[in-house]
Order: sequence, then structure tokens, then C-alpha cells
Amino acid sequence: MIVALPYGTMLPLLVLCLLSPLLVASVDPPIKCQQGTEGSEVSDCDSGLNACVVIKDESTMFGVKFSTTFYTCGKNDSCANAFTITIGDGKHLRSSSACCTEDGCNKNLDWGILPTTWTENGYTCPTGCYAQTEEKCKGGRVSCTDGQMSCISATGSSGAKKFVLHGCGTSNMCGVENYEVTIAGIPYKMDKISCVDAEKPAPAATN
Repeated sequence: MIVALPYGTMLPLLVLCLLSPLLVASVDPPIKCQQGTEGSEVSDCDSGLNACVVIKDESTMFGVKFSTTFYTCGKNDSCANAFTITIGDGKHLRSSSACCTEDGCNKNLDWGILPTTWTENGYTCPTGCYAQTEEKCKGGRVSCTDGQMSCISATGSSGAKKFVLHGCGTSNMCGVENYEVTIAGIPYKMDKISCVDAEKPAPAATN
């Protein structure tokens, strides 16, 4: 059977046929990145992720120091970051990330993690705590350190494992989405972070 199309439809169809190979060819293949805590696995990143990332974390939340390097995929416009968290006296987390945009390039990324002194700066937050749960954690008032001027509330997940965290944090944590962080050797994805301003120190009394 022969179907005759009106002349007016033939030119648009011809143009579409000529452009179709070009449209297909313009789709970039997914970037391949080192992934996992050892960085030994190389695999395709999910759609929309266009950068290879390395995240360095250091945690003393349980009185023992954990240092971890984690390899993953991310978005090039938000994959480099550095922040610190304090949930109590001697209980801290600091994280720093760097990224690149070529296949497997995060294997050899190297940079210095954010330096900290954990010196109290006079700001405080009403609650400092961490718990491996999806409910709530309890804790007392926490003193902020260094450049921390925000009170943060964060939740995260790693498979069936959940965590909730409250404490002081640097303001660049606010607005971070889907950031990977390692706590006590377990890599979590931060699902939600909310921030309010930390409470300012009381002004010095004058005579």
C-alpha cells in the first residue's frame, strides 16, 4: 500500500530525517568515576551527574578519630565543598571535597582538608546530638567553634541505616543537597539539611 502525503508535510519530514542522526550523536555518554571507600571500582555515573568526586571526612563524634576518603559521582556546579560540624565538647566532623570532569580522574585528586582548631567562638546552639535513627536525638546546648555560625539539623541514610544530627555548622552546609559524608566509617547521603542562625554571644557588660 502506498500512502501519499500532502506536499506541505514532505519538507518538514525530510528535515527531521536529516537531523535525527545529529540529535542522537549529541547525547554524551555517562562519565565513569572511581567509586566507593577504596576507589577501586570504576563505573558509570547516574544521569545528570557529570563530575568525579573525592570526599575526605574526619570524625571524632564517638571519642575515636575516624578518617575516611570516599569516591563518588556528583554535579560539577556543586561538587566542591568544605564544612565543619560540632555536636559537643570534642565531638566534631569536618568534610572537604574536590572534583574533576574526566573519566576516572578522581583516582589521583589530592588536596589538603580544611584546617581547624576547634576553638570556641562564643556562638551557641540549643541542641548538639547525633543518633543512628530516623526519629530524634537528644542533647544539651553546644558551643560553636571556629567559623561555625549556624545551627544545623541534618538527616541522612545509607541503605536501611539512618541518622539524625543537630549542632553547630559552617553556613556553607546550608543548601547542600545529596552530599556524601562518612560518619564512624559508614558512608551516608545527607537527605535534608536545615539551618538557623546560631545565638550570638552576649555583649560585654560596660561600667
